[in-house]
Amino acid sequence: MNGPLLRRLIHADFENLLEILTTRQHLAPHEPVAQALARTIDEMGVCPNATAQALQWLQLDGGTSIGRLRRTELMQLARTVYRFWRENADVPAAKS
Repeated sequence: MNGPLLRRLIHADFENLLEILTTRQHLAPHEPVAQALARTIDEMGVCPNATAQALQWLQLDGGTSIGRLRRTELMQLARTVYRFWRENADVPAAKS
């Protein structure tokens, strides 16, 4: 697979993750962040460990309402979840 296509596919996954979180923020602003992230697990197949690691790394309380997050915080959360998700996906491939 060539470089530009791979970058476009990776960027699409991040954009989808951010779009899901943004939609949750607008449709259910009182929903806890942890619950919104749980929906990404169901909708996109995001690794549950990645969401937990992201919350811990960002020192974000999972009980905080998703509507309380600023756009920059939401983007940072999506990027962090995505990074840990890709990192966790690469670990089994590297061990085999």
